[in-house]
Amino acid sequence: MVEKDQQLNALDAGELDLFVESMEPSRIDSIGNQAWVDWHIRLQKLNQQAVLEASSMREELTKETLISCGKLPVLVYEAICIQVWKIKIYPQIVKLEPAPNNTFGLYMVLYHEAAAVGLLETVLFHEDGATCISEIAIDLLQYALDQLTALLALINTGYLKPISVNDIECESPIEELERQKRDLQFDISMRCISIVRYLAEHMEVAGIGASISTNIYKTHDVPSLLCHLITQEPWKRSNEQGEMQIFNFGRWCKPTTEDLTQLHRSEAQLWLCLRQLLLEPRLAHHYTIDESRRNTFCQLQAKLTETMLDQIPPLGELKTFLCRLSVGDYSGLHNRTNGVKNPGCTLIEVVPQIKDAYVKQIHKRTKSLAKTQLEYFRMDGSEDSRKMAKKLLDSYASDTALALDGGGAKCAKCGEKACKKCSRCKTEWYCGRECQVQQWPKHKELCDQYAKLCL
Repeated sequence: MVEKDQQLNALDAGELDLFVESMEPSRIDSIGNQAWVDWHIRLQKLNQQAVLEASSMREELTKETLISCGKLPVLVYEAICIQVWKIKIYPQIVKLEPAPNNTFGLYMVLYHEAAAVGLLETVLFHEDGATCISEIAIDLLQYALDQLTALLALINTGYLKPISVNDIECESPIEELERQKRDLQFDISMRCISIVRYLAEHMEVAGIGASISTNIYKTHDVPSLLCHLITQEPWKRSNEQGEMQIFNFGRWCKPTTEDLTQLHRSEAQLWLCLRQLLLEPRLAHHYTIDESRRNTFCQLQAKLTETMLDQIPPLGELKTFLCRLSVGDYSGLHNRTNGVKNPGCTLIEVVPQIKDAYVKQIHKRTKSLAKTQLEYFRMDGSEDSRKMAKKLLDSYASDTALALDGGGAKCAKCGEKACKKCSRCKTEWYCGRECQVQQWPKHKELCDQYAKLCL
């Protein structure tokens, strides 16, 4: 982790209040137009500023401003908006133009969701963040659990298997976009592990603990889902040479000595979330630990090593719970009645509504919207489109973005610390001339796209 620059800021003086106060939920039919692109850039900067403040132990003005202005729910709307867009509009755009000249505009929309989720993850660490989204906490929970399900789907379809350099070099633009879409989905899903944990910890603060518990324990069986993810270890994979890589700060990289000795951030979040759910007083009234679930939980006992407990002492309580579970019959303690009349029954249950509202918003309009948005994404070479592309590229490759990217710029070829940027597109970094030459066959097409957009 590189030392954070205390003076580095993503926002200029006065921009924070202006950006936050102007936040409003997007409509799907506005995605891609100039106003939406400007909002996308503002959202990126807000996300970068929030991470800078949290990681450098500064006063968290971005979080405070979002909460005091009541704008945190907008981020939930944004994430769900793009989720629906990916399901309903994106496939129609790909059908209309299966071989696009460039995919930059489409990538921008996909990245918008990642920026919204990243900002949510940073702010929801605090209890007052959960209070701010109390009215739509169930919508966020449903969204986050959708992403965890998507994470399992990625794992089951071979996402963690190595991709050869030759396969990447032979990709068409749309195949490259699909790979980037999967990469962003993976990043979003990993962030949603933290969001589920924060919602579980703050369910009473949100004021709808019964509805959250019903969704977590009865509707989705989140404890079993977390166990499965802990077993799968999605933060690890092997590259083409068989070398281990870990997922840090949105990218796969070779682990450092410190990485090998420390519990991975996502693994820690999974364990802490599981601890919260299994030790939660509501468990006995909402969740049945039958023999199948008991076996699933007990299999995790061996993973709670002394080294892990030294790093996260609260997991000791979880280990005690699992030990008791492995030697005793808990069916009498965690059954459907527990001596309580209608246990876990919610008289008035809060249900998610945002996703359905977005789907209704575009009912029978998906093809016409896809045609309109395709024109936004064409990047026709006009002065306006070049200016827009340059603004976007500048925001993606800014000094602030690099400072947050796992400790600075990394070589696109070997992953080591880089100090030289491609002078043509200014989007890719290298540690030296040798790596740049080796990477050129893969980078050439992307470099040509960016250069045409901006020059």
